[in-house]
Amino acid sequence: MMKKVSFVMIAFFFLFSLMVPDRGVAAAPEPIKIGFMAPYVGVFTKFGSDLRDGFKLYLDEVQNKVAGREILFLNEDTEGKPEVGLVKTRKLVEKDQVHILAGIISSGVAYAVRDYVISKKVPLVICNAGANKLTQDQRSPYIFRASFANGQQDLAGGWYAYAKMGVRKVIMIGSDYAAGREKAGGFMKSFKYMGGEVVEEIYPPLETNDFAPYLAKIANYVGKVDRVWAFFAGSDAIRFVNQYDEYGLKNKIKLFCEEGVTDEANIPSQKEAALGIESYARYCLGYDSPENKRFIREYRKKYNYDPGSLSEGGYVGAKFIAKALEAVGGKIENQEGFLKALKSVKFEAPRGPIRFDDHQNVIFNTFIERVEKREGKYNNYVVDIIPDVDQYWMPKK
Repeated sequence: MMKKVSFVMIAFFFLFSLMVPDRGVAAAPEPIKIGFMAPYVGVFTKFGSDLRDGFKLYLDEVQNKVAGREILFLNEDTEGKPEVGLVKTRKLVEKDQVHILAGIISSGVAYAVRDYVISKKVPLVICNAGANKLTQDQRSPYIFRASFANGQQDLAGGWYAYAKMGVRKVIMIGSDYAAGREKAGGFMKSFKYMGGEVVEEIYPPLETNDFAPYLAKIANYVGKVDRVWAFFAGSDAIRFVNQYDEYGLKNKIKLFCEEGVTDEANIPSQKEAALGIESYARYCLGYDSPENKRFIREYRKKYNYDPGSLSEGGYVGAKFIAKALEAVGGKIENQEGFLKALKSVKFEAPRGPIRFDDHQNVIFNTFIERVEKREGKYNNYVVDIIPDVDQYWMPKK
């Protein structure tokens, strides 16, 4: 009987020891989940892959870990559509239980997910979409933007056109959606403030294949205006620049563009048609700084193509998140501490010094750039720099 009791007791304690964890060995913390959203079909396809590649490049540089804690990258395709973006956001938050949301190309998608993100109290770091209200009158402690606000560099561009380029009359042409309208609004605000005149505004729909009707309107102003301002992105930008050249307008009314028109993602499909086009930008591949040279070298090594503004935007967004996580020792569950740390992050980005303003939108230098052909390649190179441009920037007459 005693042997049977002893056997039962030994078996019990053995099973109990298997059920109770060893208090001397700390369990590894669960990964920090980042839900990333971008479009991988449609007009913004290339921009979406550039944004993702830039983001992942920084995560690779820190070996997908912050403060000893693994980072899990969860990627979703918004298709550039507001309704799809909201569905994918819900999936990332409710099913995947991400700690942070990031990415987003389209301003329409950014506006669509805004209320849901705030209701769920999930931090969102926008890496491109410039939907300006999100860091102005619709701002939230949960929404940060590492890219730009629509109208931000456009304010600087409108001033530069008048004050430095001698432009007095312009035609405006841009895609008919939130970003196109808001960017045009920024340019016109400062340009008109300086004394410039906008003679006509033209807004073709997204995914316009044939720009001929709009180019015919512009042709009527040859000799009557100084420049054509333009904003298009992705495949729309490629078609617009090529057709503008084919229509014979390139040398009759010069373009002055928002950076998306001749982004490095587009230039390989524009080539000679883009040569000489000037634009204003938050990032310029030809910016001569040690950090930008290192970024370009590492990006080319990993992806075998040149980074553009979207690539840099993704990279910068990931770095903002990682720096804030470092400041709280990787404890993303301390959301209040993480948000406070994120507000104070600043560093030298490929575009130059970068930091958040009081409304959680970035402040950065704006480049005036020109497409040039050097050593057989077409790229953007710096013509001038406008320092410390924020989302409320305005010139002095």
